[in-house]
Amino acid sequence: MYKKVEKPKLRLGYAPNRRDSFRAPQYKEMKAALDAATKELCEALDVELIDATELEFPAKTLHWGKRTFNFEADTMMVDYADAKMVADYFKAQKVDALFVPFCNFGQEEAVAKLAKELNVPVLVYGPRDPAPVGIEARPLDIQCGMFAATKVLQRYGIKFTYIENCNIEDEAFKKGFAQFISTAHIVKAFKNARILQVACRPQQFLSVMVSEAELLEKFGIELVPITGAQFVATVERILEERPEDVDAMVADIESVLDMSRLEDKRKVAAVELGFIELAQEYGCSAIASDCWHTVGSAFGFSPCFIFGDLNDRGLPCACEEDIHAAIASLMAVAATGNKAASFIADLTIRHPENDNAELLWHCGPFAKQLKKPGVDGYIVKGGQGFYPLKTGEMTTLRFDGLNGNYYLFVGKGESIEGPTTNGNYCWLEVDNWVKWEKKFMYGPYIHHLVGVYGDHVEALRDACRYLGLTYDTPDSPMFL
Repeated sequence: MYKKVEKPKLRLGYAPNRRDSFRAPQYKEMKAALDAATKELCEALDVELIDATELEFPAKTLHWGKRTFNFEADTMMVDYADAKMVADYFKAQKVDALFVPFCNFGQEEAVAKLAKELNVPVLVYGPRDPAPVGIEARPLDIQCGMFAATKVLQRYGIKFTYIENCNIEDEAFKKGFAQFISTAHIVKAFKNARILQVACRPQQFLSVMVSEAELLEKFGIELVPITGAQFVATVERILEERPEDVDAMVADIESVLDMSRLEDKRKVAAVELGFIELAQEYGCSAIASDCWHTVGSAFGFSPCFIFGDLNDRGLPCACEEDIHAAIASLMAVAATGNKAASFIADLTIRHPENDNAELLWHCGPFAKQLKKPGVDGYIVKGGQGFYPLKTGEMTTLRFDGLNGNYYLFVGKGESIEGPTTNGNYCWLEVDNWVKWEKKFMYGPYIHHLVGVYGDHVEALRDACRYLGLTYDTPDSPMFL
């Protein structure tokens, strides 16, 4: 099988903290349970855990007036100096997100300093306190300390994600942790986006115009433009110099789809390899490309299926030079932990019998992993993929901007059965299609919508807080 485009694992910095003057010994049990649960969750979510508790924290001396308290060396942050040490370590390890659980009242100064130094998504959580055991015992005051710490985080201008005060074994903790990991994936993908822009937009498609300068100035998103001539030359070189790779790509596609209708399967494979090579050469995480002229004029077919197959391999690709769709696709794929493909569809027609369903269609660029089971998929002579998508829960999104403001529309529905048509398609059923239709008509959106299977609404909502995007839904007020 031809190799997928590999993405590095998310790196999570793990830094438990406690208040040194709270001597209740239960905090050690809390930390041990947190260590085990965090490690297990990271393994399940394919996250690389960078554990600060492996550092050598020094013993401490605390002076309160004339009183002096000595504390033995610990394995968690208890003051500003510890936070600086952990921050330096996490910077060297290039962590993408931060988890700072509380094992007792905690140390808000250390937590805030660490978060400020790293400037990555921050997860705040503390286990539920055990029941009081009498007038002599001091509680851990975990919840109390988090009220203090979250205020300080806001003073420092730090965005954070909070899991409700619950037990470590509760489903709320596991769900909240997984959701935060999805949020961190989205933020990382967005902030590190470099979009390979192949050729230029179709002349009449004013709707896909973007501001390259604004994307860079506001979000650090870079566009890497290359000419159609450069792309064609790259493909021709691959056909001449990499015949084994071309044959391997053909074999990989044919293991899933019928390519017999194509006049030249090897050219299709070479064009796909051309996109991959250029994306890797320029360090790009997604592609937006002309699909009307460049490939068709040079090689005699449309690149529609190729775009879908690039999505299938973990390299989101948008047709019709829709750069905003490429960015939304990166976010959608990241929400799955880079485990599944998204697709980019046209909003086309309402279901003839179901007023709350809409046809999500395009001429053939949907990832083959999303194909409906039991249906024979194939590529037509013109280069388009022909197969419907599977049914199931679906999240849809659209990143777009107008007048210097940027929005992320997010909605949830279900892919359902519906009338058969050509190309790639699914029927999306939602709670109230009229609300959706008016939202897209009033904007600031166009007819292109990204779809991804599963419920990723909360992670996308959370990511918008970190990214400075206006989170928009079918129920939000109109902006125009």
